[in-house]
Amino acid sequence: IMSYMNLNQAARRRHQIRVISIGFYRMLKSMQTYEIIKSKSEVAALMDFLNWLETLVAKQPNKEGIVMLYHDERKFIPYMILVALKKYSLIDRFNRTVKAFANTCPMAKAFLGKHGIKNCGLRKLSKLLAKSKDGNSTKEDEHENVEGNAIINDNSGPKNQKQGSFEGSANVRAKMVYEMALQLIESESSESSEEALESSEAEVKLLNAVKPFSHLLNSTVLELKDRNDSLGRQNSFRPIFLNYFRTTLHYRVRAVKYRIALAEHGFTLKSLRAIWSDKRKAGLELVLTAIDSLKTEEMAELLNLLDSYYDPSKATIKPK
Repeated sequence: IMSYMNLNQAARRRHQIRVISIGFYRMLKSMQTYEIIKSKSEVAALMDFLNWLETLVAKQPNKEGIVMLYHDERKFIPYMILVALKKYSLIDRFNRTVKAFANTCPMAKAFLGKHGIKNCGLRKLSKLLAKSKDGNSTKEDEHENVEGNAIINDNSGPKNQKQGSFEGSANVRAKMVYEMALQLIESESSESSEEALESSEAEVKLLNAVKPFSHLLNSTVLELKDRNDSLGRQNSFRPIFLNYFRTTLHYRVRAVKYRIALAEHGFTLKSLRAIWSDKRKAGLELVLTAIDSLKTEEMAELLNLLDSYYDPSKATIKPK
């Protein structure tokens, strides 16, 4: 998809592409081969994606649809897809082929939790499973690799990677997720049997294994709506934290934490103002006790910040 904006440094390094301008035309250029990449509009890319999914389902014997696997600790991937589909009214067509999303991150933690896995990054987890399959690593090594304490060589630069083989490629990541899920199933079955699973048997076991970790498309759409509503409540608090966002990263992080905590409990700038108008600071203190994600000193800071904002007789609290 052709980007509307120039890519930042992190995106250029991750995907090994950058946006260039030739005359009046903007294009994507590969930083590996230095060739111009043919880019598409968002709707054209979505239509190609849907056509590919429908062709894939048509080849299946039952033609019942598929479950999309992804690996994301923050669950951004299905939301990004659904936002784009909703923009062009394509969710109903998408739902005819894709029935659910399955996040392999909690699946990996559940299957390999006995090794104390906390960080389920896709690249590290793939290397861990590959090493354990070859029998070249012990449990202690596996623990270190997953925790990130051991040094892992990352040859993701253009000089050390073949074309299309770096992790920033969507094709490569999709293949890694699928193969990693299959390896998780094989690791579970190897405890009771050392025989390798056949392809058809492995796919059936994979489908059964991802069911507890899958979310139906309709439920994911509702989750996305809840997230958007929460973001709307967060944005309502922006006037209170303007001074925090104009200072250092430390205070910006604190402001984001406070906004998320307030929004997740259903508060808005207007609702808290009504509470303050009725019972002043004591009323705010009473309702904020429902927020258990904040420490005592953070709760006191947030309470004083809200009170100073709503009370015109008090000076607005500003970070040092």
